[in-house]
Amino acid sequence: RSLQGKFILIFIALVIVTNGLFAVVGFSRENIYTANEAVEAATFLGNIMQRPAAAYFDNGNSEILDRIVAYRTGIAVQLKVTLYDANWWRLWGDETRIPPEGFPDLRRVKSGDQLNGSGIINREILFPLNVAGRLLGTIAIGIPHVDLLRMRNTGSEFTLILILGCIIGMSSAILLSRSLLEKLEQLTDAIESFGKGDYSVQVASTDTGEIKDLADSFNRMALTVQETFRENLQRNRIIDEKLQELWEIYELTRNMSLSVEFGVILEKFLEKAQTLSFSCCGQIVLQNRYSQKLEPAVSSEQLLNVVHHEVYENALNSCFLDGALIEAEIESCSMIFVPLIAANRVKGVLFLSKNDRHGYSDGVRRFLETIAPVAASLIENAALYEELAIWNQHMKNILASINSGLFAVDRKAQFIVNNEQLRNITEAGDFSFIGAGLKSFCEHIPDRNFAAELSATVENYLNLIFAKEPEELRVCKELELNVKTGKRVVEILLTPLYSNSDIRGVVTVINDISEQKNREQQMIETEKWAVLGRLAASVAHEIRNPLVAIQSLVEIIGDEVQGDLKEHARVVLGEVHRLNRVVAELLSMVRPEMAHLRKCNLKDIINELLLLVRHEAARSGVKLVVNFPDDLRQVSVDAEKIKQAILNILLNGIQAMKDGGQIDIGLSDSESRLQVSIANNGPEIPPDLRERIFEPFFTTKASGTGLGLAITRKIVELHGGLVELESDAVRTEFRIILSHGDVNGQADR
Repeated sequence: RSLQGKFILIFIALVIVTNGLFAVVGFSRENIYTANEAVEAATFLGNIMQRPAAAYFDNGNSEILDRIVAYRTGIAVQLKVTLYDANWWRLWGDETRIPPEGFPDLRRVKSGDQLNGSGIINREILFPLNVAGRLLGTIAIGIPHVDLLRMRNTGSEFTLILILGCIIGMSSAILLSRSLLEKLEQLTDAIESFGKGDYSVQVASTDTGEIKDLADSFNRMALTVQETFRENLQRNRIIDEKLQELWEIYELTRNMSLSVEFGVILEKFLEKAQTLSFSCCGQIVLQNRYSQKLEPAVSSEQLLNVVHHEVYENALNSCFLDGALIEAEIESCSMIFVPLIAANRVKGVLFLSKNDRHGYSDGVRRFLETIAPVAASLIENAALYEELAIWNQHMKNILASINSGLFAVDRKAQFIVNNEQLRNITEAGDFSFIGAGLKSFCEHIPDRNFAAELSATVENYLNLIFAKEPEELRVCKELELNVKTGKRVVEILLTPLYSNSDIRGVVTVINDISEQKNREQQMIETEKWAVLGRLAASVAHEIRNPLVAIQSLVEIIGDEVQGDLKEHARVVLGEVHRLNRVVAELLSMVRPEMAHLRKCNLKDIINELLLLVRHEAARSGVKLVVNFPDDLRQVSVDAEKIKQAILNILLNGIQAMKDGGQIDIGLSDSESRLQVSIANNGPEIPPDLRERIFEPFFTTKASGTGLGLAITRKIVELHGGLVELESDAVRTEFRIILSHGDVNGQADR
């Protein structure tokens, strides 16, 4: 046979044997890898599920466990995963699988222990859950029979084919000439080395013909594989670098996004950039929103050498103006300036430097250029959040500084904003305005009438402004508000709340105008007394002189006539005396007075008054009852004026009880004040008359002057006290309240 025929025969035999062996070896490795991969996949799956499983025992949330199982790939999809508690009760995962020997004692089980399986499961791998020394349960991962069966079948096939290959190889070697085998021995060794991973192997061929061609082909193949392998290594290295950069960017973004504090974000960003670029000095320079100047926002502990500042300033300005990365080298220092760009605008510059003259690598530059826009966006968002927080605090300070109650509601009467003074004015207590509506707020206002009126006013105004075309609609309304300290008069101002040109709701301002109303009332009273003063002066001048003449003539006539004429003269004289008394009382009301204070015992003053009115009370069938404490401190008063004030109340009470009755006079003393109470069981004073009863010239009696109670209040106020009145169908009570001390009556009134 020719050498070519021998080569063909040997080549065919080698191809059959070699390809068969490689196929068997590859298939066998695949099966063996599948079995090992199943165990490794089970071990990996059990390890990564430890922490989510422990969290499941704490909060019952299986979201992470479900995601891990859902995202399985490859051989891990066929694994059975079940979570048991410490008593082997299934909590989550696939159905319960009972080992043939039963469930073991979990306290003796270690992570990775294996049990025999049952059914389609060949074995169970256990991963106990121990948290802080406490056994929670275990994760059981079952490996099905199919993978191990494939491994055994593959092993049998591998053994059978290996034997057949050996037989065929040996037969071929025997059949072929030893001379040809010797020539191919070198090529065979090269192939074996190549198969072991030595891609640099070369075959030296001195023969000619087909053997040389085969050796050359092998050498070319080895060179091609070696070059391809090198390219793949380089490509994998680049991919690893990119993945590392992406991971670092993710970590940086995640850490920065966990905080909204502007300074913390800047510090984290600078620290990360400085660490990953192997820099010893770093700084973040931002543009001031107001001055538009570049100002350092955060710097590293180590600062740039002073001699490099000129280069630093020039490069910093160029980087900010051009928006491009700039590198500078001077002496033994390398510097890099990276623009922080967000929304196509340069917000600042990241500066880094290190103590060498080799500059920064391309990888570092690419990394810094990649993270700079991300960091710029986070920095911009944090700056906006900080500015918003400052404006929000300003708004809170403004609202807190307003003395009026203020709130704004939307069209559904839900609160948008309010201040603390609103709660103080309405005495709404600890009501929370967050997410609340106007109705729920009004339910917490103690004065139910005011609450109902406020709610109706705001709701009607809302209906009004949303029903009409937008225009300047303002409403002002006065309401009475009863609080713990008394009665207040409040002014309700309502105006639309605009958002651009659209009405969003209503702004309501509640002003406490009680003091303003009191001042207005005082001005009215002052003007009234001024008019009365002028009137009294005119009356005294124009009436008293004629009355003196009339009185003299009537007295003369009364002395000269008899009978009915004398009686008539007496009546006229009585009316003249009454007119003189009215004029005297009127002058007493309007004349400026000062109380001359001295220490007095009110019991003595009242006892003197009782002697004066005793006969008048007896004629009207009125019983006088006193209730004085044994120990009563003296009080600084003008005795004559206080006597007049109490006398007017006593006489009014006697005159009001035409059918008789009882008047109770009492005294009560406290640390700061003394109270005189005069109560009778006469008719009730109607509510509409209780305020007017102290006005000058107001009377319900046919012959009254209407000045008695007005004089009483003026005298009490002259002493710095006050007069109170309560009246119902059973009892009418006047209370004169005086303060202890010498502070009363020291000014002209």
